[in-house]
Formats: sequence, structure tokens, C-alpha cells
Amino acid sequence: MEQRRRVRTRRTDRRSGRQQILLLAAVAGCMVVLALPSVWWLTGRIEAPAGQALYQFNTQDYHSLAFDPVDVNTVYFGHHDGLKVSHDAGASWQDAALSRVDAMQLVMPSNAPERRYAAGHDVFYISTDGGESWREQMNDLPGLDLHAFAGSPTDPNRLYTVPMGNGLWTSADGGTAWNETTMPPGAEAQPIALAVSPSDPEIVYLARNGEIAKSTDRGMTWQSEPGPGGMIITLAVANDSDETLFVGTMQGLYRQEGSWSRLALEPDGAVVAVALSADEPARVAVIDARGNVYRSDDAGDTWQTR
Repeated sequence: MEQRRRVRTRRTDRRSGRQQILLLAAVAGCMVVLALPSVWWLTGRIEAPAGQALYQFNTQDYHSLAFDPVDVNTVYFGHHDGLKVSHDAGASWQDAALSRVDAMQLVMPSNAPERRYAAGHDVFYISTDGGESWREQMNDLPGLDLHAFAGSPTDPNRLYTVPMGNGLWTSADGGTAWNETTMPPGAEAQPIALAVSPSDPEIVYLARNGEIAKSTDRGMTWQSEPGPGGMIITLAVANDSDETLFVGTMQGLYRQEGSWSRLALEPDGAVVAVALSADEPARVAVIDARGNVYRSDDAGDTWQTR
């Protein structure tokens, strides 16, 4: 345990320098996703666009959003120092039980609401009591810098992740044992986002650059198609009959229903996280690069005001 603490301390000390280097690389067109967290909080904060944002965070960065699987009005927000929770669908927020960890990604299976996962920089935590308490999850992953992480809504034990520089891995036992699978052809760049189908835990989506790759066999084989245009930062799959895709980009929020359409949201900068309710597929929550929170109750056609 002492050795693990020393390793984590060294990783934390290196992180700031590493992010600055990656930021320069992003300007040159490489490894954009890894630099984005630095960009988001270094660019400063301005007021939310009038009439759309429900709330504006002042945390160091803005990573992830997830709806509670049993309460459509409860939403979780992950940032550099843990979790915050809203019980009024995004209008107000309080600190949640998980703190002092970099919660880049959240997984909250709909058919096992007591089980939740949080992953990020040197972070892999699990809760088995609905988020009241958290513990580190023992695992055999080759690394714990987990920028991309997703889980099946219907199988609480099926997880997918991309440890930085180590390919795509999947677990069938809730994250203890992992098996390496395959990346889509040409996926030299680190994937930005993963999402799992609400209907089938073997169907996984992976976004990298401007493309979305889909696998129906846990990542063994892939088919790719273009996204809506531009770099895809975040990806979510709706629990509806068509399994509608939502993606956040530098240009805004898009929805795929046969073809891509840009939704009537005017974020301040990139859309960095999007969450969809399992119980109400039309309820969408979004956060932008300035920490503004938005909510739609009609699949993104209109957006709630304060």
C-alpha cells in the first residue's frame, strides 16, 4: 500500500507538466483530448448564455455527468476533486460522498442502482450502496490513467476502458479481472469517449477524432462511420427504440436519428459531457467548457431556463 501511495504521488506531481506538454501537442493537432481539461479551466470563466444555463460550476475542471438510475431528477457531476449531486434536475448542487479524486468518468447501471463506478487519472472506485460510500476497486489493468471508461446500463458487471497507451480492455466481473480486446483499425490516437448500448452489453461505441466506431462483439470487430463533423469529445446512447446517439463537440451538441442534426443549444465553448436518463430517454443534461449546466426534457429540441 505504501508503495502504491508513492507511485500515485509521483504520478500526481508529473500530471501538471504532462498536461502542459499535451496542450502544446493539441495545438499542433495531436492528442487533443488529453489537453482539453487544461484548456477548459485555464481559459477562465464568463457568465452563462442568457436564458439557457441552469447553473454554472466554479470547480477547477468539468469532466462527467450521469443521471441517477432510479431518480430522474438526481444528477451527478464529476470533477477534479470528486462528485457533486443535484436533486432538482440540475438547478442546484451539493458535494456528494466521493471527494478528493479525479472523477473523469461515471457509470451508474440502471438495473443495479446500488452499484456505481468512478474512473479517471489514477482512479478506479466502486460503490455498492448507491453512492453512500466508495472504495478502490482491485483490478489487474495495465494502468489506471483511465480517460475513457464506460459500462453497460443493463449488465452492471460489464465494463470497458482504455488505460492510457494500453489499448481497449473489458471486464465481465465488475472490474476485478480484465481482458484486452481490439481497437478500431487506425485508432492510433487515444479514444475520447466510450459508450455501451442500453439493450446489449456487447455493443460498444468508441469515438476518436471525428469518427464513431461500433462493435457488436465486445470490441473484437468494428465498423466506423463519420460523426457530425469536428472532434467528438463526449458520447451517449439513448434508451429508446432507435438507440439515438448524442455527441458533444467543439461546435456544440448533435443528435443522430438517421442523420446528424445540431441541436438548439448555444454552449459557451465545447460540450464536454452529456448524460441521458435511463427512465426518461428524452431528458438530457449537458455541461460546457465554462462549467455551464443545461437540461432538456424533449431530447434536445428545447432547453430549460432558470
